[in-house]
Amino acid sequence: MKRTPFLPLVLCLLLIACGGGNNKKAYATGANGNTAASTEDILYFNGDIITMEGNQPQYAEAVVSKKGEIVFVGNLSEAQKQFPAAEKMDLHGKTMMPGFIEPHAHPVSLGGIILSNEIIAPHEWKMPQQTYPAVVGHDNYLKALHDVVNNSENKNDYVMVWGYHKAWHGDITKKEIDKATGDIPTIIYQRSCHEIYLNSAALKKFNVNVSKDIPKDAMAQVDEKNGHFWERAYQSMRAGALKAVFNDEARIKVGLTRLSDMMLQNGITAMMEPSFPNSTFEGEYPALKAEADKTNRYMVYLVPGFPEQYSLKKSNVDFDKYIKTLSKYDSKNITFLTDQYKLFSDGAIYSLAMELRSPYLHCPTCKGEWIIPPAYQKPLFDFYWDHGYRIHIHVTGDKGLESYLQLLEDAQKRNPRKDHRTTFHHLGVIGEDQAERMAKMGAEASVNSYYLYAMGNKYAEIGLGPERAHAIAPMKWLTERNIPTSVHSDFAMAPAEPLTLAWVAATRMSDSGQPLRPDLGCSVYDALKAITISAASTFSYENKIGSIKEGKQATFTILDQNLQTPVKLTTVGRFKLTTPGRSKLTMLGRAKLTT
Repeated sequence: MKRTPFLPLVLCLLLIACGGGNNKKAYATGANGNTAASTEDILYFNGDIITMEGNQPQYAEAVVSKKGEIVFVGNLSEAQKQFPAAEKMDLHGKTMMPGFIEPHAHPVSLGGIILSNEIIAPHEWKMPQQTYPAVVGHDNYLKALHDVVNNSENKNDYVMVWGYHKAWHGDITKKEIDKATGDIPTIIYQRSCHEIYLNSAALKKFNVNVSKDIPKDAMAQVDEKNGHFWERAYQSMRAGALKAVFNDEARIKVGLTRLSDMMLQNGITAMMEPSFPNSTFEGEYPALKAEADKTNRYMVYLVPGFPEQYSLKKSNVDFDKYIKTLSKYDSKNITFLTDQYKLFSDGAIYSLAMELRSPYLHCPTCKGEWIIPPAYQKPLFDFYWDHGYRIHIHVTGDKGLESYLQLLEDAQKRNPRKDHRTTFHHLGVIGEDQAERMAKMGAEASVNSYYLYAMGNKYAEIGLGPERAHAIAPMKWLTERNIPTSVHSDFAMAPAEPLTLAWVAATRMSDSGQPLRPDLGCSVYDALKAITISAASTFSYENKIGSIKEGKQATFTILDQNLQTPVKLTTVGRFKLTTPGRSKLTMLGRAKLTT
């Protein structure tokens, strides 16, 4: 069959998925790899089957799975010869890819909480339960806050509202928040999920005492007058005075159900969470396990990290011992990665708190923050390096990246490791010189490409200036140096939509509908690798998932059209779609295929 080259600048997003045709059975492959509805061989054929093996698109005529494992990839006639009794799954011309992978998200601590509460944000959010319109402007935000809080079904308890950002909504004071919310306890969860604001009623309800609740080393990250807490102070509130909020079992249960629906809609069959849990183990793990077992649609991989170690006040030695016990919590849908650890560098990009090598521009109140100050980074990094861990590092600014690049370089000289696979996550503002250093030192990357879409234009005006803002998340600098690079949502820092992330990575599209520095976009094939095989590589599972290959898990995402086929595009909202409205993805494999 003649193939058309991948479109150089356009990805077709959120395509209708289908399959099965006249087949009458539905299949749900569980996270343990066993097929729930059938144990016989299943033959997939008559479609564009893209294996995602190699550095160029490779196709197979047929794929055969047995008990959730791929047992054949190749020629259709050979598949029929070897597996004559296989049940046939006719793709009817659709495109089959390996199941999409989300290599950095927070299903309980962010997803479950945000999806079960209220949203007022500068960009529109289409969630399973409803669509939240974009709100921009100071007065518009306060009006929306008043309306949302007073109409919330939770107002007799407390109301949490996520999405505030001063670059779009202006500075807000506790006096203004109190006027908008009255005596209803209200928590404003900033867009970055690294900050919170509490009104007077919430401070009283949760008995907040700053001198007791906030450690001395985090007092600089508190504005007590305005009920504002960020970075380490926020983490202390989350694990302390607001523990009941961030472990609200009833709300999290609702949020996780919606999260599962969202994953199904967007073709996600596996998710990795670095730094699990973000609040408490007992508040997050049971809820996640219950939802994963109930849906049986996807696998979750969990990496322990600094937030839990910090809140538990464990030494490196004690936390290392603790990590090694976590495998006892593995289930058919959840795996703890006990040889990996998550560290942090600088503050949130959505808070304009990145540590930068050059000063902020046009933003007198912008200030770089350290989540882990440099003095504390070295003993943490060196300990986990010396104990053989794969280290994941949250980093948003180029100065924050520089700090850990130096630690990595020093560690390699002191205690060389060939396959360390140290991975830098987010990478909002970086230099090309730093990408070169990453390549030389064998580092990997997982980029939040959506940063460019959401902030490229705004941060050109406030904070970064056009040169840095238009170069946010430069995928090409990484991929052209053969650095294994995935894209992620860090949900809810971006929509948990792999094709959206791939689209931005390749096109450099912004919220204005215009690309920013398109020369820094990666190829379409690299963008698709970034949500499949490269995403699996981010947590060392590329030998089990991420491509269609014999011996790997049989988890697939079916698309209505091949992403390399030229199509006429229409614009719907921020996405470019082939159909009017917002289409859904359904998966063959873990998700049920309905006919």
